[in-house]
Amino acid sequence: MIKDIIPFYNSSDNLMVKSRDCYLFDSEGKKYIDFESGVWCTNIGHSNKQLIKRVNSQIKESIHQGYHFRNKYAEELSVKLQQLIGFNNGASVFLSSGSEAVNLSITLARFFTGRKNILKIDNSYLSAYGFGQVSWENETLESVTFNDIDSIRNIDFRNIAAFVIETGGASFGMVRFPDHEFINRLAEICKKNDCLIIAEEVTTGMGRLGKWFGFQHYDFIPDIVVTGKALGNGFPVSGVTINSTLAGKFEQSPFRYAQSHQNDPLGCSVALEVIKIIETDNLIDRSGATGKYFKAKLDQLIAMHTGKVKEIRARGLMLAAELDERIDGESINKQLFESGFVVGFKLNTLRFLPPLTIKHSDIDKMVRKLDELLRELHI
Repeated sequence: MIKDIIPFYNSSDNLMVKSRDCYLFDSEGKKYIDFESGVWCTNIGHSNKQLIKRVNSQIKESIHQGYHFRNKYAEELSVKLQQLIGFNNGASVFLSSGSEAVNLSITLARFFTGRKNILKIDNSYLSAYGFGQVSWENETLESVTFNDIDSIRNIDFRNIAAFVIETGGASFGMVRFPDHEFINRLAEICKKNDCLIIAEEVTTGMGRLGKWFGFQHYDFIPDIVVTGKALGNGFPVSGVTINSTLAGKFEQSPFRYAQSHQNDPLGCSVALEVIKIIETDNLIDRSGATGKYFKAKLDQLIAMHTGKVKEIRARGLMLAAELDERIDGESINKQLFESGFVVGFKLNTLRFLPPLTIKHSDIDKMVRKLDELLRELHI
């Protein structure tokens, strides 16, 4: 047992000593294929050589700065993100974690609208703390029921500062994607009632869903886009990017926000390199194509194991296999881990968010093992 770390979550006794691309190695020399990308961060693969080179170069130049200078890397990153999002003349700020960025985006929405309440879909996970935290104490957080258009009628949009949309929940909902009609209707009502729309792309961004951002699968244009996780490929950097309308309001209504690692050159330089690698290696298209291959392989399990696999859900390289409630999914997940496959598990559902560099052969290995485990079950 690891005795020196506060046990906020359960982990195995295995010590990880090295990570490369889609592979993890423990202190016993055992190799694992990572179908979780760490905590859904390493979209370009663990310890990418080109990214390591960029980090080493930047460390020699500058790691951290204060508030007295502009930062060329932050400004270049802001421009690049705006291009990918579809914003012109907007602005960004860069922080350390997705939760920070979500909370800042909500703070800005409340500031700009003069309203307090925030709307979310009930199976969304927005933040580990603050205004985005799901808690009975968070009185300003309202929810609509996933894909239930009728539930929208219960919301008084005149009190809503922003609708924070997660277009592919990997946590609470275990990989569920909102229907187009549901999201487009919500976005339409928000626009009519001057509610801001925040695209929470901490997990769904940077190619995870086969596009740069999850909202690009829908027909709405957000006012604010939040990035994190894969933006730094595991390095802690996150971003809040606002459109030109909101950026212009800062001139009339200045807003002060200060955080120790705001716009740090190292984090911003890392993010620029991550975007460059995704573009150069064509990982957006690869995510979509590999995701289709992966889903087809999982779909075969439904045909081969009637009644054992209830549903496969997938978009890009965010996938889930929901098991029948009679199956001990936790045992299946444990056996996969012991066989060298790191997979997510919750609500009797196996979750797969591998690096966008995952090979077909590695997908095949995991699916074969899952097939073998399912064959051993008699229900």
